[in-house]
Amino acid sequence: MPREIRAGLADMVVQAVEAEPPEAEVAEAVAALVRAAPACAPWPALWIEGGERRSYFLVRYDLMTRDWGEEVAAEARARMEEFVAMGALTSRARPEIGADVVEYVLTEYGREMLHGSPYTSQRPAFCGPSERRLVEITRMERGRFPCGSLRVHFRHVADVWPSWAQGEHTRTRLAWPPLGMDSEGLVTLSRQWFAARALPPRASNGALRSVCFEDGRVIGGDLQLFPAQ
Repeated sequence: MPREIRAGLADMVVQAVEAEPPEAEVAEAVAALVRAAPACAPWPALWIEGGERRSYFLVRYDLMTRDWGEEVAAEARARMEEFVAMGALTSRARPEIGADVVEYVLTEYGREMLHGSPYTSQRPAFCGPSERRLVEITRMERGRFPCGSLRVHFRHVADVWPSWAQGEHTRTRLAWPPLGMDSEGLVTLSRQWFAARALPPRASNGALRSVCFEDGRVIGGDLQLFPAQ
């Protein structure tokens, strides 16, 4: 444990990985990152009415059919219904507003998965864990990299679709290689230590993590599952 943590001088310290880290620990850390890496299914283009509400969306399929065509409206409806089946949204018809108007409301699960918003430049998407499997570590590089001191190259695969992505439209938009096909990935690791008062829930102190900084702040990691893309 770094002296700054032992002495109570810092809440968090990132430390270079030792020269010969246990291979099993590196593999376990990378496997956890690969499983938890977010995979996102974007929302379709929708005609939303009713103001900027974070959890309530009134979709005008009638106006979409009129102005964008029946095929576009039907495809969008099918994708939204997959999100309903996923448990991220509830839906109900609103015939008092229009002949083909549907009200969608985010569930608690949907609020956790939602990234972006229909009312901002960031297109909304439901993101869940990739649940991909680490196949092998292929190479490790030691040095001073932007997000750590140990760069790990690896191969990973999806044996099955993520448990939350059961619909055909949702799977199509994950843009993954076919199931069972290995892909290359890379990530940079450091050792991250926390003071007891700052240790995140369920986190292990001194574990291998990917930690990137910007202006002195931690902004995430640099895991790349498909760097060639």
